[in-house]
Amino acid sequence: MSRPLRHIKKEIRTLGLDSCNPSLTVGAVVRGGLYLDGIMTFPRDAEEEAELLANKIAKSRYFPELRTIMVHDPRGLLDPNIMQQGTRLPVITISLNKRVNARGYRFYGKDQQQLWIKTSLESPSLEKILSLTKSCGRLPEPLRIAHLLAKLNIPRRLRRDKE
Repeated sequence: MSRPLRHIKKEIRTLGLDSCNPSLTVGAVVRGGLYLDGIMTFPRDAEEEAELLANKIAKSRYFPELRTIMVHDPRGLLDPNIMQQGTRLPVITISLNKRVNARGYRFYGKDQQQLWIKTSLESPSLEKILSLTKSCGRLPEPLRIAHLLAKLNIPRRLRRDKE
């Protein structure tokens, strides 16, 4: 069971997780669709990945302010139910692929903005969160930033610069 979303504020803090990188899962903490608050990286571990991710998110410094988690996981390795139980935050799984329809995803959007979404949130809350976090393109801003970082391997470069 997740924490209820009573009021959805304009600057809702959302964690966008992208697992397109084969060695890292990259997260971006975004306020509304406007401000990037932080970046999180998690090494990939195929077994129990969702549990480990949920524990690391719950221990992060951003956790007290987080209200939702958005996940873009093309391979389907992250179980949203386990993450929701571990963090007590609603998890919104978003896909751009039409073939996920059989796995419980709902269609959202029109024309070029089509998304397939799987979540336990009610429709009005989901629509408000998506409208607040979208700024340009099909993906909401937290996922767009996390996806860009995962594809560019920037977190790995940042880690190398610290050493």
